[in-house]
Amino acid sequence: MKTEYSPIFLVEGLGLKLIGGLIVVFGCVLGGFVLHHGNLMQLFVPTEYLIILGCLVGGMIVKNPGTVMIALVKDILGLIKGGGPGKKEYLEVLKMIYELMQLARKEGVLALESHVNDPGTSSVFSNYPTFTNDHHAVHFLCDTLKLFVAGVLEPHNMDELMERDLDVLHHEEMQTANAMTNAADSLPAIGIVAAVLGIILTMSAIDQGAAAVGMKVAGALVGTFLGVFIAYGMAGPIAGSIEAKIDAKGRYMQCIRHVLAASINGVNPPMAVEIGRRTIFMHDRPTFEELEEALREMKGGG
Repeated sequence: MKTEYSPIFLVEGLGLKLIGGLIVVFGCVLGGFVLHHGNLMQLFVPTEYLIILGCLVGGMIVKNPGTVMIALVKDILGLIKGGGPGKKEYLEVLKMIYELMQLARKEGVLALESHVNDPGTSSVFSNYPTFTNDHHAVHFLCDTLKLFVAGVLEPHNMDELMERDLDVLHHEEMQTANAMTNAADSLPAIGIVAAVLGIILTMSAIDQGAAAVGMKVAGALVGTFLGVFIAYGMAGPIAGSIEAKIDAKGRYMQCIRHVLAASINGVNPPMAVEIGRRTIFMHDRPTFEELEEALREMKGGG
């Protein structure tokens, strides 16, 4: 089945959205400064960068656990790879759950046991690489199906358990976005700290003449500029991008939850995956015909 993707999806998938946005930010701000006959070297004041970045990173290390700092670095690097799940990933996970539920209906629920206990060697999971590369999704689905196979909980209790599990996961993942947002909020004040230190140095050199004082005041103002610029031109947008990617991942996990909940309640596999399809945002949602064709190809291939 050939799936069409919009140019916007391709840009996001290649991670050019983040890079392109930052190029626009730097290009317009620094370009406007140059067009006003400014000298870019005037903005290169190493001590201001040291004060601001050192205070920012040090404060983040003090405030956040080490696991959050490591996850934040991974999330920022992950933005370069692109946004969250798209139509391809949704189609794949819907097909996979459909195949698992068909297996359970034909051979009994116990037929799922070997697959969910060792997904790395599963003949079903191996056909869906984008899903198996997401360890959170794999653990969520397999842990839920293990309880389904064991038959230890009623269907409504299973759905409640999945909801709690996803709430915990979302709260954990949002720690990195919150850390970046807090950093962005603190940067303007840190810039003022750097500027005040620059003014202190300026006042100590008041007897060196207007030109020397002017240079030191300009250097001090670079601190204010950097704090505000990094906050609203870089850190804030990056925090927003991380949060948007987490939200996209959350919708993907909710789709899995709704398909599993329907299946556990006895809904037949075609209708269960249709219920999951209806939970997907329109720009990522496969059409009814696309999903139907994908499932038909699976049957034909089988």
